[in-house]
Amino acid sequence: MRRRGAWGTVAGGVLTLALLAALGVWGLTWWSGARAQVVPYTEFRSLMKAGQVARVVVQGETATVRLNQGLPVRVLTPGGPVTRDARQVRVRVPGEVITSDTHLMALIQQQRVDLRVKQPSQWLGILLNVLPVLLLVGWAGAVAALLVGLGWWAARRVKVANP
Repeated sequence: MRRRGAWGTVAGGVLTLALLAALGVWGLTWWSGARAQVVPYTEFRSLMKAGQVARVVVQGETATVRLNQGLPVRVLTPGGPVTRDARQVRVRVPGEVITSDTHLMALIQQQRVDLRVKQPSQWLGILLNVLPVLLLVGWAGAVAALLVGLGWWAARRVKVANP
C-alpha cells in the first residue's frame, strides 16, 4: 500500500471541497429553475403585444413570464434559438428597462398584465461570502483537534524518567 504525504492529503481535501462546491452551485441553479426556457427581450415584447402574457414577476434582472396558455415561442439555447412550447419563460430585463420603458409599461397596463417586482434574495450572497470563512475555521479547528489529540496520545505513551 502506497502512503500519501501530508501534501497529498491536503490536495485530496482541496479537490474534494472544490468538487462539493461545484456540485452545490449546479444543484442551486437546477433547483432554482435556472434551466427554464429563456427568451429574448424582443420575443417577450411580441408576446406582450399579442396579449399572451398573464403575469410578469421581476426579480433582479430576470423576469419570469407566465403565459395565458402553452404556445410555441422562440427560446435561447446553447445551440442557438429554437422554437419550443412553453407556458412559462424567463427573460433578462434590466431593472431600469421596466421603470424607464414607458411603452412597455403602457402595454402592460393596456393588456391588464399582473406585474410584480420582488427584491432579490440576499441569502445566497451572504452564504457565499461566509462559506470560505466557515470552511477555514472548520479546517483550522480540525487540525487543532488533531494536534491536541496526537499530543495527548503521545503524552500517555511516552514515559519520562525522573532524574
